[in-house]
Amino acid sequence: MAIKNLDRELKNEAQMKEELLKAMNSGDEKELAEALTKFANSIQENIIAEAKKAVNEDLTDQQAMAARGLKPLTKEEMAYYNEVIQGQGFDGVEKLVPPTVIDRVFEDLVRDHELLQNIEFVNTTGITEWILKKGDIPTAWWGKLTAEIKEILDEGFEKISTELFKLSAFLPVAKAMLDLGPVWLDRYVRTVLTEAMAIGLEDATIRGTGKEQPIGMMRDLEGAVVNGEYPEKEAVAITDLSPKTLGKEVMAPLTKNGKRKVSQVLFVVNPLDYWEKIFPETTILTQNGTYVYGVLPIPAKVIQSVSVPQGRLIAGLGKDYFLGVGSSRKIEYSDEVRIIEDERVYVTKQYANGRPKDNDSFLVFDITNLGTETPTP
Repeated sequence: MAIKNLDRELKNEAQMKEELLKAMNSGDEKELAEALTKFANSIQENIIAEAKKAVNEDLTDQQAMAARGLKPLTKEEMAYYNEVIQGQGFDGVEKLVPPTVIDRVFEDLVRDHELLQNIEFVNTTGITEWILKKGDIPTAWWGKLTAEIKEILDEGFEKISTELFKLSAFLPVAKAMLDLGPVWLDRYVRTVLTEAMAIGLEDATIRGTGKEQPIGMMRDLEGAVVNGEYPEKEAVAITDLSPKTLGKEVMAPLTKNGKRKVSQVLFVVNPLDYWEKIFPETTILTQNGTYVYGVLPIPAKVIQSVSVPQGRLIAGLGKDYFLGVGSSRKIEYSDEVRIIEDERVYVTKQYANGRPKDNDSFLVFDITNLGTETPTP
């Protein structure tokens, strides 16, 4: 029975994440708010149920807390959550969310989400601008600093605003959730923020249009922008993962005409394509009768993401994508969502912006026919 229940919970969680991702891309604010609230409410119900099971556990023990995803709270965090509980909600709480809570959310995002681990994912906190180096323009120079050279140096950098776009998360709060105490309430807040942000940030990192959201890896920075949206890059068709194909189509272009060494590449693919196309091409049977998977002729790391359209593979260096995330540190009552009775719904906003560092940072391939032809040695 326990296994069946766990299986059902995992399926429900996957379905809700799929619905949330669909709502994020719908452009319908009401649909998104309802999907976010439904998602957060599911997390709340699971935490309440888990807390009831743990009622006899010693949750002052560090190992017991860690096993439940709980964190020892600082004095500031304890004071904040106690004020929320006493006020029966976040509405009217004057204190800002302690910065340590936001830091933990950021740590959870990096630890638990592989794509975010491998890009330049920066917690900008109060920083509103981030400076990036542009392409191949030299940013250091031997010799006299003439006006012409200074102008070249000035053009070698650009500023990215990290307050440009916001990603909202909705938190329904039931009395039963508040009754659990500060430690469980902290876990609920962190879990909702982490999961909602992860879905939104990963999707934007891969296919963000640039219109009221970051610019994704799949977008053409030099293409014609229509209604604020960057066009998708044209996908290059490949039918095998042979050394010749990967060397010519992936590694050589990423060296930027031999101007840099490429040590490791990210391959980002849809999970279905991974198992149907990538896995068979990268799994071999050894002489001792055991299978070894993930075998590629180049130094590459394969990451699965539902945000990648089926039939596409993205290749590039993780450090060539910048994503800066800050937070308003406020949780406020929302009158946008009125779909759950006996619960107040709150909203918190994270500010973010991101983009490939230049148009050659990421390549997009069509892998529809991958594995259908015999590779050339």
